[in-house]
Amino acid sequence: MSRVGGARSAALTFGFVMAGAVMAFGITLSMTHGSGAADAGRLFQLTAILAIATTACTVGADVGLVRTLPSLAARRRSDQLRTAVRAAAPPPVIVSLLVALTAGVVALVGALEQDTGTAVLILGTALVAGTILNLCFGVLRGLHKVPWFSFLQNVALPSLRWAGVLIVIWLGTSLPALTLAWCLPVIVVLGFALIAAKRAWPDSEIAEEPAAEGFDKKQFWGFSSARGVTAMIETLLEWIDVLLVGVFLGPVAAGVYGVVNRCVRAGTMLDHTARMVTGPGISAAMAVKDFGSTNRIYTVATAVLVAAAWPLYLTLALHGRAVLNLFGEGFESGHTAMAIVSLSMLFVVSAGGVQSILLMAGRSSWQLGNKFSALIVAVTLNLLLIPVWGITGAAVAWSAALLTDAGLALWQITTKLGIRPDLGLILRTGAITGGWTLLVGLVTVWFGGGTVTALLVHLALMAPVVGWVLLRLARRSTVRDSA
Repeated sequence: MSRVGGARSAALTFGFVMAGAVMAFGITLSMTHGSGAADAGRLFQLTAILAIATTACTVGADVGLVRTLPSLAARRRSDQLRTAVRAAAPPPVIVSLLVALTAGVVALVGALEQDTGTAVLILGTALVAGTILNLCFGVLRGLHKVPWFSFLQNVALPSLRWAGVLIVIWLGTSLPALTLAWCLPVIVVLGFALIAAKRAWPDSEIAEEPAAEGFDKKQFWGFSSARGVTAMIETLLEWIDVLLVGVFLGPVAAGVYGVVNRCVRAGTMLDHTARMVTGPGISAAMAVKDFGSTNRIYTVATAVLVAAAWPLYLTLALHGRAVLNLFGEGFESGHTAMAIVSLSMLFVVSAGGVQSILLMAGRSSWQLGNKFSALIVAVTLNLLLIPVWGITGAAVAWSAALLTDAGLALWQITTKLGIRPDLGLILRTGAITGGWTLLVGLVTVWFGGGTVTALLVHLALMAPVVGWVLLRLARRSTVRDSA
């Protein structure tokens, strides 16, 4: 892929992620209005369990493929690509089948309520399909087909889920029906992902540099297993507060906090995009010890992340009440929690793609330690603060965990790996988009209060400046890469 083509790939991926964020917002909006806070809270808890289980069953093999496939290609050992995939696939598939079978037995023996048991059976099937889907996504990303992956994950999957949720609401909601609407699209998208992976596979698989290092199965699983534990902890960090809010405060509070979680996670999709886009490039650069390219990729990715994410999080912090009112009566009670997490995320995204640097540098054990430290912070503070402060306590715990993880990773890549971004570019970008958003937000809040009209005016005034900055960053990257 040419570097100009890489910039276009990044632009497509970013567009697909933005579309996915909009659809995720729409799905949540439909669920809260169609089923109410309690049923939405139960579904949030079940989908949290599915996300954690799928990540655990994948055992990090997807990220292992993202790192290994471009590394093999950079060393001109395309003959080893198929070997890598064959080594990666069996363990995740076997583990997911065993977990799904266990969940099915628990549901069938009557250990759960009828609706919950039926939902768990559906989740088991989706678990196996989702694990295989993760492997397909790893292949697509590793073969530099990130737009295909992003389209399937961020457009095809949420659009099918949204359609399913709307159909269920129209016919009459129930927990098993909502769960089916959430899970069935995973199987459909898996079919398309298998086709895409087959089409993306290189026509020629030869050893152009037979003396170069080939695939090392022990090294692959040493990296992937550590990454698998890390990914599970990372997913736990995303969902542990939703689960504990449900345990301590009940399904209604879980529904309110779940909406806050979904809104904030719309911004974390930008960070995941940075990982997807930069991961293969960083892996290829580090494989040939091109640290200049690594630093440049990291700098531009961080600037883009700041340009897009700062306006989003400032908007959520300033207009959180108006945003949450869109989901129905009672949801505005989560506006303080949303403001706390959103302001914390300003610092987190400023660290940029630190996770990609650690992973593609082969430092998955460092990342594991960071995530585990953050998980300890999250669990401890959630247990202490939720009973006292409710969902605001959960927000404080989540924020502390996010800052712990990002702070440790940033310290490691700067002091131990010597990766230092161009702070001037990043700060100028943040000053323009963040400063403008803050100014517009304060004015619209002052004159419009927490109304939807004020929110819409804010977005209309903010979007052109953010779009202009992102366009300039894209052109800068394209020109520099073409030079």
